[in-house]
Amino acid sequence: MKLDSYIKEFLIQNDNVIVKGFGAFEKVLESAVIDEKSGEIHPPHMTIKFDNSLKIDSGTLSKFIAKKEKISEEDAVKKIVDIVKLWNDDLKAGKLVTLEGIGIISEDKTGKRKFEAKIQTGVFPDMYGLPLLSIDETNKAQQRIQQDVKKKVQENKKPDVKEKVKEETKKTPTQTKSTLQQKKPIKKVNKPIRKPQSTNEDDKTTKKIILSALIVIPIIILIVFGALNFDYVKGTFNNSSEYVSNLLSGNSEETQINSDLDSNQVSDTNELDSAQNQTEVVLENYTIINAETNESVPAKTEDLIEFSNVEVIAGSFKSKRNAKKFSNQLSNKGFTCKVLARTKGLYRVSVGSFNDVNQAAVEIVNIQELDPNLNVWILLNK
Repeated sequence: MKLDSYIKEFLIQNDNVIVKGFGAFEKVLESAVIDEKSGEIHPPHMTIKFDNSLKIDSGTLSKFIAKKEKISEEDAVKKIVDIVKLWNDDLKAGKLVTLEGIGIISEDKTGKRKFEAKIQTGVFPDMYGLPLLSIDETNKAQQRIQQDVKKKVQENKKPDVKEKVKEETKKTPTQTKSTLQQKKPIKKVNKPIRKPQSTNEDDKTTKKIILSALIVIPIIILIVFGALNFDYVKGTFNNSSEYVSNLLSGNSEETQINSDLDSNQVSDTNELDSAQNQTEVVLENYTIINAETNESVPAKTEDLIEFSNVEVIAGSFKSKRNAKKFSNQLSNKGFTCKVLARTKGLYRVSVGSFNDVNQAAVEIVNIQELDPNLNVWILLNK
């Protein structure tokens, strides 16, 4: 089994993949770079990066390989473990590990691993970019454009002023008189504009109407509010009167209220701790990415509290049309999904949007029960 070919095939459909016990591969958008030594301009393009700190797999790759090889998931995991062991042994021995169509990995004496992307043209459809440019070629193109512009200016050059004067002197006296008559300015008579006069009586009536409206409208609002909320006002008045009578009689219930509050707070904290523990257990098996930094986040509830927008992602696509097609397929299976706005050059299909990770963890369990073969990961936004 060629594990590198399955990694490459998985990356074509998704943003990242984690190889258990080895590391994670991720598609990243690189900005334009100018190489001053070679005189080349590298336009914005997609590339692959490797992170050997992420070694815990949620089972997405093993499920993918088991489906392709038509074997059980346990057999797929064993094959992955055997191949990863060979890769790690080669790296420790100072050898290079070449992943066809992905890149080359090496390890120095300190144990630090380096990755050099070697992407074949046409393998990843969403990694097509602009061609490599040379600064010398762009300068030559600019010079050619400037030369063409100068030629066009010289061809379309207007006649001299002296030639225009000679042509005008050839005109007959009748023609000059007609032109002078046409150039005489026409005087315009500006008529005064009369403004309508407003009477003092109209001003007085408008002021009276405004004042009466300011007085009458608040009164009407108070009457309507009192009529609609009569029961609420009555209950509030009764409660306040009972509280005052208790204070006067000395039968204060502050101690009872405080004891009830303390017991409720203890129960709430216990429930919160248990919910956090359950959330961490669920999220340990899934990839969690910060949308701003595009980096992975550990499944600790303390680190995830600051994120108020949690999206459960089922797939990423370069084409919006393919993303909508995948979203419709999930909708037919019973999922509630949507296509998110384009970020990092990709359209992501979400099967759940939540305000915190606890809700997302509960929904992930439901998603796996509905479709165990669906590979999902978590995207965090503040």
